[in-house]
Amino acid sequence: MTLAFVVLIAILVPAGPLGLDRSWSEAMRHLETPLLTHLALVFNWLGRGLGRAFALALVGLLLLRRRRWLALVAFAVGESLAPLLSALLKLLVDRARPPDGLVHPVGSSFPSGHATYAGATCVALVLLFTTPSTRRKWWWALAGLGVVGMAWSRTYLQVHWLTDVIAGALLGSGVSLLVFAIAQVRESSPRGCRGQFPSASIIRGTDPKGRRDQS
Repeated sequence: MTLAFVVLIAILVPAGPLGLDRSWSEAMRHLETPLLTHLALVFNWLGRGLGRAFALALVGLLLLRRRRWLALVAFAVGESLAPLLSALLKLLVDRARPPDGLVHPVGSSFPSGHATYAGATCVALVLLFTTPSTRRKWWWALAGLGVVGMAWSRTYLQVHWLTDVIAGALLGSGVSLLVFAIAQVRESSPRGCRGQFPSASIIRGTDPKGRRDQS
């Protein structure tokens, strides 16, 4: 089903940028300042290489330390599946990047890998480390701000069109929501309650003895 949806997107998305993409790109050029450029480069670092590896390793170690095995598996699957689907779409659509980028990534433009990563990771962080309550909406707002910031940075640096980052953010968020929903169903099933995974809850954040994770 997921692969079919990815192929459908690849068929419908044009190889060239839309008029909206070109207008947004031009607007970003007019906004260029040293401060904004430094901010965009910070997002660039966070979404690739060492910055990305450090963030993923930190989350993985936290889950490992708390023995939240199913949560760790779900996080690993989401963070692997999202970039895999993004790479597949890049091959299928093969859209050219905007000219004269401020950094020089390789590969085609649609969808944005950075935005895909941000969407998948920010959604996962909210589901993993917050509990359903009135305060969770503020964490969702913060997660949304992180995704928007990453998406903006890719268009500001002229390495992606606007529709690239929108698609990437939706792809990453959708993958995380789907993976964690499946994991939650797996956890709630009778088989999952017989102790095959020591962690008692993937989203609610309880440890194997049923205590609430207060982080």
